[in-house]
Amino acid sequence: MALLSIFPTNLMRLCCVPSLGTLFILITCIQIFGTYIFLKGFLLTRTTFEERGHSRTPWDRFPLSAPSSHQLPIIHPGPPFRRAILVVIDALRFDFATSHDNNDRHYLNKLPVIQHLMDKHSQSSLLYQFRADPPTTTMQRIKGLMTGSLPTFIDAGSNFASSAVQEDHLLHHIKNRYKSIYFMGDDTWVRLYPEVFDSQRTFESDSFKMLDLDSVDNDILSHLWPVVEDKENDWNLTIAHFLGVDHCGHTHGPSHPNMARKLSQMNDVIKRLLSQVDKDTLLVVMGDHGMSPEGDHGGESLEELMSTLFIHSQRPLVQPDAYYQQLSTRIHDARSKRLGYDLQSISERLDYDASRYPVVAQIHLVPTLAYLLQVPIPFGNLGAILPDVLVPEEIMDNKIRSLIYMIGQFRTNALQVYDYLTYYSQTTQQLDFSPELLEPIVQKIYTADGLLHDLASQSLFIESVSNSSDLSADQLEGFQAQLEHILLCYDAFLTSTLQYCESIWAHFDAGSMMLGILLLGLGLCLSVWLMISVYQAKFSPALLLIPLFTVSAAAMLYSPLFEKMTTADWIGVLLLTSVGIVLWSVFGQCVLLFDKTLVLLIGLIQSLTLGSNSYVVWEDNGTHYILSTLVIIWIIQQGSRASALTELIRSVQAPLLFLIVVRLSSMVGQCREEQFPYCQYTPDVLSFDGQLQTFFSVAFIIVVSGLVVYLSVFLKHKLSDKVLVRRVYELSCTVVILRIGQDMYQNTHEASRIIPKVVSQWIDVYLPRLVYILCLFCTLYVLYRKSYISSQKSWSILFIWSATLAMLQRPLSSLIILGSTWAISLLDGDPSNLLLRLTILQYYGHHLFFATGHQATFTSLPWKAAFVGFDQMNYYGGMVLVTLSTFAGYLISWLGWPILSQTLSKNEARQPLYLLMLMQTIPTFMCAIFVFVLRRHLMTWKIFAPRFLFQTLLNIGAHMAAILLERRL
Repeated sequence: MALLSIFPTNLMRLCCVPSLGTLFILITCIQIFGTYIFLKGFLLTRTTFEERGHSRTPWDRFPLSAPSSHQLPIIHPGPPFRRAILVVIDALRFDFATSHDNNDRHYLNKLPVIQHLMDKHSQSSLLYQFRADPPTTTMQRIKGLMTGSLPTFIDAGSNFASSAVQEDHLLHHIKNRYKSIYFMGDDTWVRLYPEVFDSQRTFESDSFKMLDLDSVDNDILSHLWPVVEDKENDWNLTIAHFLGVDHCGHTHGPSHPNMARKLSQMNDVIKRLLSQVDKDTLLVVMGDHGMSPEGDHGGESLEELMSTLFIHSQRPLVQPDAYYQQLSTRIHDARSKRLGYDLQSISERLDYDASRYPVVAQIHLVPTLAYLLQVPIPFGNLGAILPDVLVPEEIMDNKIRSLIYMIGQFRTNALQVYDYLTYYSQTTQQLDFSPELLEPIVQKIYTADGLLHDLASQSLFIESVSNSSDLSADQLEGFQAQLEHILLCYDAFLTSTLQYCESIWAHFDAGSMMLGILLLGLGLCLSVWLMISVYQAKFSPALLLIPLFTVSAAAMLYSPLFEKMTTADWIGVLLLTSVGIVLWSVFGQCVLLFDKTLVLLIGLIQSLTLGSNSYVVWEDNGTHYILSTLVIIWIIQQGSRASALTELIRSVQAPLLFLIVVRLSSMVGQCREEQFPYCQYTPDVLSFDGQLQTFFSVAFIIVVSGLVVYLSVFLKHKLSDKVLVRRVYELSCTVVILRIGQDMYQNTHEASRIIPKVVSQWIDVYLPRLVYILCLFCTLYVLYRKSYISSQKSWSILFIWSATLAMLQRPLSSLIILGSTWAISLLDGDPSNLLLRLTILQYYGHHLFFATGHQATFTSLPWKAAFVGFDQMNYYGGMVLVTLSTFAGYLISWLGWPILSQTLSKNEARQPLYLLMLMQTIPTFMCAIFVFVLRRHLMTWKIFAPRFLFQTLLNIGAHMAAILLERRL
């Protein structure tokens, strides 16, 4: 203390007494850093290597346990294909390619050429259900299709910033063997594999012009036909990645006349390509992922996972004997069972018999193409070769010899996976890939080698390989059964490895996750204490000890136990922990009231539901019930203060109207995949098809227009003589109405109702840009114009931004966002129950998130919003617009915060901002705990992880909003 006495008291207070805004900033820093540390331990990527695959002989190192002199004959495959055409139809869901008895949906029976080839050329045509590995974003699918590797959760965020693939991939080996490679279409390929494609043979197109259904496809066709139909062009591999089907899904959904047109176009493309397919040419038609019922992708619903793989050539691709086809079916069935493919669910969801076609993982294509083109399998491949295509150089009647050939190809594949698994274990030293944990999997390949070695040591068996006619029927059947068992053992090794890597690929750093939870908990405690305490700023001498404590504690705590923590991370953790402890001294006596208790209790109950996957799935309904409960409590509080009937009616009028608004808006939304078939929302799709639809559409436009007129009058009342804001609001709402009308026309099936391109360009691009400019200008004008009093500023900014955010929504959602300004006015009142009404406002923002058609899933992200004001993809602008569209409900509620607080004095109005942070801090902290505890849960990556990532963004956004509002109040 003697040391502290040399500092002037006033100077110490000046330097060390934090204001409320400073407290908000410090708590925000604690939350952000805690989230960073937690995510550092949770969202980790798979380790990749630059090692290259190499050619192997089937009996290399045979058997693995102890190589011996007993060798089996090498049976050569048929000649490799000299040419290959790889056609990728983006978002080609499997039911798009199959035949159906009805045509009640626009995407059915539009690819008849595939079924025709399957019926007429069954020996040279193969059709598979091509199951994608989630996430079903295009970049991850193209990576998997060429590397044979599994995607990691965190890679989904890089779908819009594709970087070159560093690990081994199939195109690298194809380029080494086949020099002439042509590419047309989605430029993601060029960004991922820039070293493969020659600029003279590459015709890439921008993949993010989602509203354009034809430009990319037409550009592909303008280059494709001159290449493949030129007899003098000695091309080897041609890749064409069509985007029209995918863009049609994003824009119109799967069942739309434009989808029928695009699929029919693809059918014509395949028919024309068939004329170029001979015995030396392989045609592969496939989709990279499926399509959700709304036309999107990115998640892991069955509709998004089930794509199409079709392989065709003039050369036989399968052995003619039914015995081999039955054996292949056994292998496919064993894989489906081991990997958990639910054929019944697929049949029910996609309305076809899934048992008719094999289900194969997309990464199985990699070793299969490597076999057909006779190039090395990529080093990091985890796929298993498709058994159907294993046709030897000469088709023989000797089943023993044919089975040995199949086993040899399976063993070559298994050796590659075994080498990769061993290398990964030795290089990364991860506990999940320790030799002890891998032993049960590796034992399968040892078992297969041992059984085959036992057979190879029998002279009778070796003789039967050359001539099986001397064997008795029982001997032949016995050898065949043993060989089939060995083949299935190799396959079990391949699929078990894939299954294991799928289950544990994310290597969690539990230490970092626990430290992150600790910091999030510290921020929560500070927020709670700030809420229930009387603020008293005073000096804390302990603040001066922070640097010394931080440095010494970091030196002691740094330990290899926390393998992902760096020195800088430790210093940050300890520094913010020290700050949090010192901040405790700025609070005075605890004052706990009923409203505060209710707020904390409601926040805790809602947060606890995040630990149940069922509650997360049905969070939209849960939020509706919580919000309605809070409004009913508000009604009771208001009614209990009334002494007469007229006063009672007047006091409960606002909460009753607000309750009606909540109930009506809860009828609109978007269903999660897991909610089917029990979820029913009012469809947010309007059109001018038929008299009834036209009537509803016109009536809806009249309702929106009437609401805008009413709100404009309401705004005039609030702003009196302030004309500029009202005019900007009216202009912005006019653009919203025009966009609603355009959306209705685009959903109309009649070709004559197409908007002229010039008009569409103005509505889609130029008018939205004008709204953005006016919104930003008016916001700055109102904030810095002294003639606007505080309440006028609050109402002006709320109305301006509500129109801008409504422009980014679908029609019904636009109506809800516009009407939310009036709903917020219902919450305005006396300060007696301010905490309760602020809590209602907070949950109203959460309710608006669901009511405007959003869910905490990647599939529900509003990608269309990225093109409002842009005719092509702008990465940063698109990111901002998608964020604004997603968080529109929360932004509306945050902008309403100062309106409800305007009855308080300037200092008092800042105090309730702690609630804004607290109501997001509690669920963030609890969500982090649940994700940590359930990190190996079956639904972690599908349900809990997306919800946690969404919550972290929401938490940081709420803290930033509190800081900005504190500066303006």
